[in-house]
Amino acid sequence: MKKELKKITDITINNLLNNDVIMPSIYFENFNKNAKTLNIDIEDSSFQKELNEILIEDFNSIEIYMYSIQKNASIMENVIKASKKALIHKDIKSLSDIYLQITKLENEVKDLNNKLFIDDLTSCNNRKWIYNKFLNKKAQFKNSGISVLIDISNFDYIYTKYGELLSNNLIIFITNFIRKKLKEEKIDFEIARLFNSQFLIFIDEKDEKEISNYIFNIKQLLKDTILESKTGLVIRADYNYAISKYVKNQDSKEVFEILFQEVK
Repeated sequence: MKKELKKITDITINNLLNNDVIMPSIYFENFNKNAKTLNIDIEDSSFQKELNEILIEDFNSIEIYMYSIQKNASIMENVIKASKKALIHKDIKSLSDIYLQITKLENEVKDLNNKLFIDDLTSCNNRKWIYNKFLNKKAQFKNSGISVLIDISNFDYIYTKYGELLSNNLIIFITNFIRKKLKEEKIDFEIARLFNSQFLIFIDEKDEKEISNYIFNIKQLLKDTILESKTGLVIRADYNYAISKYVKNQDSKEVFEILFQEVK
């Protein structure tokens, strides 16, 4: 059920991505329409029950996250006070203990960030990372560069025919493949899983034609790659991609619209 809800959410967000303002009524209207398209009865009691369970699960996760933030803030406050005291008294042992506490806090903050901004399946950045880390508060680009949208055009067919496990393995393979090839070319990049079968790559400013050639070669290599399961099932995926430059302080909406239009 969670997989179906995520799919409906992704489709809904994708439909409304170009809207400047998304009112709750518009969102739910689109959500309901997409649910019906996927033959899901949102009024069904079993659907409502599972939805409530998912909401409770997510709420508990938020509570744990907020508790961790409050706990770490309290610890940091005590660490700062202890640091001031240790520095005044030149207490080397206390400073060593404080350093260990700070290191522990750093690791906990890193774990929290991973839970928020890292895709569970691929371990690459997720959509939240794009809007909370990569872009500024106005959803503008912090720096100039080149963006690439890669879409698995026949993913729905693959998922329907081969199931979730093989589809997930395909997603993992593609992510690792793209990372490996870009690293081999010594390209500075960030990759994020935007929707179920779409990835955004952000590349530090380089020659657009050069990057286009790299991406085209990666696409061809992926297209020519046949994945085979242990049971002998053969999967061949099809891909579309689009490339667009972006400049510092440019509205990301403008660039994303161009990318989505090109891969349609």
